[in-house]
Amino acid sequence: MESKSRRPTLLSRGQLRLLIWGLPVVILLLSLLGPESQPDAVISADSDRRIYQQVIPQQTLFRLHLIAPHPPALDASIQLRQRLITQAWIMRLQKPDELGDWLSAQGWEVQVQANTGYRLLQLKSDKPFADNDVRQLLQQLQTPPRVDWSALLQRTQAEQYMMRQNAEVSLTSPPSSNEHPSLDPLADYARQLQPSDWRITLTGPEPLSLSSVIFDPAPSPAPSENLMLSLKPLPVSPAADVQLQLHRWTLPQVHSAQDFAQLLLGRELVVQPLSHWLKQRLADAPAHQTGYSLRWEATQGGGLASLLLQGEQWPEIPALLLQQLQPENVETARQALLTQLEGDTGRQQWMDLLALYQLPPDSLQRLPAQLEALELSAMQQWLQSRLLSDYYHTLSLPH
Repeated sequence: MESKSRRPTLLSRGQLRLLIWGLPVVILLLSLLGPESQPDAVISADSDRRIYQQVIPQQTLFRLHLIAPHPPALDASIQLRQRLITQAWIMRLQKPDELGDWLSAQGWEVQVQANTGYRLLQLKSDKPFADNDVRQLLQQLQTPPRVDWSALLQRTQAEQYMMRQNAEVSLTSPPSSNEHPSLDPLADYARQLQPSDWRITLTGPEPLSLSSVIFDPAPSPAPSENLMLSLKPLPVSPAADVQLQLHRWTLPQVHSAQDFAQLLLGRELVVQPLSHWLKQRLADAPAHQTGYSLRWEATQGGGLASLLLQGEQWPEIPALLLQQLQPENVETARQALLTQLEGDTGRQQWMDLLALYQLPPDSLQRLPAQLEALELSAMQQWLQSRLLSDYYHTLSLPH
């Protein structure tokens, strides 16, 4: 994770709680959001599905979200590179002599977030966003900041090293590599923040007309001297106070409303047996340190699921989850999702997911029907393919 990453906090004694990491990953959205039936809830998108928009008459401000997808970090060196670029990106936005003064002059309120699969820039304005301003912003974002890259690299390495001193973070972080790759930070920065790679979601009291010209790139930066990216030796996994187990598997690509519905229903079918088992365990032995956190990381290519268990004597997880795929369990999960989809707040975060996956703009309206159409056999195949795939793996502390 980059600068605003979040690490899991395991359940305290006697608590039953599901923790969700990342923003705005699928599970968090389900607890907050839902399409509504009023005409102003209609979402539109351009033909390339790069700009999504929803008119909300009662909303007084214009809100523009810029989403820059990137692959998840599969090893510690890639994670470090992504953190370095994110730190530089934030500095570019905040420094007065960089973009800071320009953004202040626009009167925009700015927030940044870094996630496993994308960077998110949120802008608020009491005036409509204009083509020229958005285009200029994207082009300026592609220009690296004027910083001491060696010093920034050292600071980012130190932050990564310190984070991994925590047992939970160390267990869930990407593994280390023996490679010492070289990095051209200026070229890497410009490559990761190309205007053409950004996605946009927009809400406001009236429709805006943003054209594809906003994605025109800025001139490429001049070649720079390579910096050797040398990772500090990673610490031995620190001791854990209790037994920790990590289960991780991939989430399939999402190309349609049906894929999206399967993802949401699959998540609910994972939560149900874990919550039920933990509730029974705490009732039988309330003083025992037992808990779990479930992390769903949305990425352009689908995503990752990470289940972190605290305590001993957990059942075999794949078998436990697959045993719950009975008709009554699927129906319970479906009804829980339909209930959650009745809300009407936070609609732009839904669009952020549509933009990340580049789904049809009417996908949210189609979700209830898609959930109803999913049968037991389809969910059995979906979940089994995840839990029995070659990518599924487990780690534990203490070893």
